Amino acid sequence: MQEDERAVRAARSRLSPAAKDLLAGAGAGAVGVLAGQPLDVVRVRLQQPHSRMPGALASLQSLVRAEGPGALFKGSFYPLTTIALQNAVAFHAYGVACRHFAGGPDPTTPLTYPEVYAAGAFAGLVQCAVSTPVDLLKIRQQLQRVAAGAPGYVGPLRLLRDTWRCEGLAGLYRGLGVTTIRDTPSYGIYFCLYEHSKDVLEPGSRQHGCHNPLTLFVAGGVAGVLSWASVYPFDVVKSRMQASRYGAVYKGWLHCAAKTVREEGRGALFRGMAPTLGRAAVVNAALFPTYEALMWVMRGHDPADVH
Repeated sequence: MQEDERAVRAARSRLSPAAKDLLAGAGAGAVGVLAGQPLDVVRVRLQQPHSRMPGALASLQSLVRAEGPGALFKGSFYPLTTIALQNAVAFHAYGVACRHFAGGPDPTTPLTYPEVYAAGAFAGLVQCAVSTPVDLLKIRQQLQRVAAGAPGYVGPLRLLRDTWRCEGLAGLYRGLGVTTIRDTPSYGIYFCLYEHSKDVLEPGSRQHGCHNPLTLFVAGGVAGVLSWASVYPFDVVKSRMQASRYGAVYKGWLHCAAKTVREEGRGALFRGMAPTLGRAAVVNAALFPTYEALMWVMRGHDPADVH
């Protein structure tokens, strides 16, 4: 047993800080997808033009009645198969930026909040390269109104093939501009609020680490809800653009925003906000504790990658 424990500790010590960022981000991402997918389906459908869906809970019930329980996880194939990469890229980019600002892998003092914001914004910018095509395919799958396997249903691989054949790379990256506008500041807010919330709930945790699961849970939920709320209208515009075929309805994100306000009023830019914030609380309350727990396990007695 002692030899096995020594072997585990040796393996931990061989993992670089970058490798730990990647592995922890991947594991946390998968947990987040499963936790938030049902509300994500409702969010995307409510955001569409002239949506007549009822509130979030009623929408969930009608969705299950009309399309079966599997409808709650429509579109999950894409994030589940890529979220490891997406979150690994985001957390790795965040870790790289944190180590840059700290001057090395073993900082003696916590980063300032402006530095945390800048590191988070950098992570948000970088991960857009992965998240944009994944979101586009996920949204189009979620908007199918037939159950999986029923006539007219398009499976995830066929949808990818058809999108590539008909719209090419530009089609897959439709909405990249507004995704960047949404994610760059929101990721900065996300990480900054998370660090601040931890320090408020458990003073000194930024310096000495936080081991209280409740603190991590609450801090993650607060960060997720407020970061999403800060950029929500951009998310509505992004969803509408990505749901439409390239150039068919909108010439760009500004045209999409203007058309939405002109035809449906400003309130349309906030449609679906309640399930979105509920999903953000669930996903991020699960995401951050999972990430921190995995980092703690991999770190063991090796403090080399404390941010």
